[in-house]
This record gives sequence, C-alpha cells and structure tokens, in this order.
Amino acid sequence: METKLAEFRKTHAQKKPLINWHEINSRLASIFSFLSRKSSERKPQEEKEEEEEEEQSISSWKIILLKFFIWLILLLIFIRLEFGVIYFIISLLYLMWSNLGSRRRRNRLSAYSVFNPNFEKIQGTFSAEDYDRQLRRGGSPFFSS
Repeated sequence: METKLAEFRKTHAQKKPLINWHEINSRLASIFSFLSRKSSERKPQEEKEEEEEEEQSISSWKIILLKFFIWLILLLIFIRLEFGVIYFIISLLYLMWSNLGSRRRRNRLSAYSVFNPNFEKIQGTFSAEDYDRQLRRGGSPFFSS
C-alpha cells in the first residue's frame, strides 16, 4: 500500500495544473500593455495631474471591458437556456435607465438654456428670437448686431 501511495504522489507531483493563472495574467498584461505604459521621468504638477486622469480613464476602460465580457458570457448562458432575447432586452432597458441620471460636471452649461444660470445659451443655439430676426431683417443670426 505504501508503495502505491508513493507512486501516486510521484506522478501527481509532476503534473501541471489545468489552468496556469500566472501565465494567463502575463499574457493579458502583454496584450493590454499599451494601456498601462508609464514614464519614469519627473514631470511638473500639471502633467502629473493629466497623467493621473489618464490612468483613471485607462482603468475605467479596463473595467468597462471586463463588464462587457461578463455581460457577453451571461448572454451566451441565457441563450443556452433559451432566454437570450429576454436577457438582451432587460440589459438594454438597464443601460437606458442607468444613463438617465448622470449629473453634469461643474462649469458646464446644459444644452437647454432653462437649466443654466441666468438662462445662458450655449454657442450655436438657434432660438425663436434668431429665427424672427432672420425673417424680419434677413441675414445670418450669427453676424447680427
């Protein structure tokens, strides 16, 4: 019995695991290496802030890519369960619902002048006053006095 156990341990000690996570991690890092390039030079404060924003955007793209792959895998599972169309419709409804409530950044004007301070219009807005001015006086609303 002892000899069989020793042989079993010997054969299983030499076997490699089915999934080598270190190899997969290094392959993914090499595939997405263009996303995580960093320079070793010292930079002024403004460039450091820009670099931090860029790194945040890179990490957000990685998160978005991960979410997409998870969504795709779930879609394939639901297709296999014959609920693929329902999953797709519910995910579209969720995407619409989640993008409705995004807040505007500070110091950015809304496309609707009603929501801006002092009803300020953004550049290039064509309003009823501009149309009326065009009809009565002619010419472009952008070059009027």
